[in-house]
Amino acid sequence: MRKILLFGKISENGGKINGAAAYVAAGLVKLGLCASVFAKINESEYDKVCAFFDENGINKDNLFTDSYKLDDTGISAVFITGDFVSDNFGMGLIIELSDKYRALEIPIIFDPGCECEDVDNLNEIARSSTVFVPSSEDALRLCNMTDPEEISEHYLSLGAHKVVVTLDKQGAYYKSRVECGTAPTFRADKVIDTTGAGDAFSAGLISGIADELPLGEAVVRANACGCIAIQHEGVYMPNSAELREYMLSHRFVVDGCKDF
Repeated sequence: MRKILLFGKISENGGKINGAAAYVAAGLVKLGLCASVFAKINESEYDKVCAFFDENGINKDNLFTDSYKLDDTGISAVFITGDFVSDNFGMGLIIELSDKYRALEIPIIFDPGCECEDVDNLNEIARSSTVFVPSSEDALRLCNMTDPEEISEHYLSLGAHKVVVTLDKQGAYYKSRVECGTAPTFRADKVIDTTGAGDAFSAGLISGIADELPLGEAVVRANACGCIAIQHEGVYMPNSAELREYMLSHRFVVDGCKDF
């Protein structure tokens, strides 16, 4: 089973687990992958975070409260969240590991979406990533650009191998050195709750990259996961059978999903 290593911040508050890495990992498990999250957890929150991981089938070997020993054996891809970079500890570790993973040709997917204002560090990880996945809002903050093609060209010129700019209901623009285009959203039968749609998108994209799909196909899969998520209450992640059926039975909406 393919193993994805995620780097993020995770916490618990009032019974709710916070942190994109936890939910993306849950989505990856439902899509048939093994997910392990590297995160430092407050000791008082550790048991509840572990309970969430057990419930969702997420590997706990890389959770820690104090010292750590990173287990990255056999990984197929790495996912880094912006909130992990916002921690000085996290930034130092990612700089150390980026060269290692690139030398091993292990894809590094980086989503900078967070409230972190450390633009220099976020851009440093972006240029060293295999797939950089900013939203249009992230890109405006990080490079002061709004056009998806210009954003992509900018980060490709800095060193990223591939760029995916998410465009909310308009889908996502993607570009690499061999392909580019806009992947539209899928038709939504109903829109109930947009919570967690971005995490579902990330899970779909990472699974496509782990499957070595062409970038455009991976983005289409990601869009389908996100569209399924918004049709359910709360954070919802599709399983692989549900995803397959949805992609076969629903059409694209070229001008964007009008209902959200």
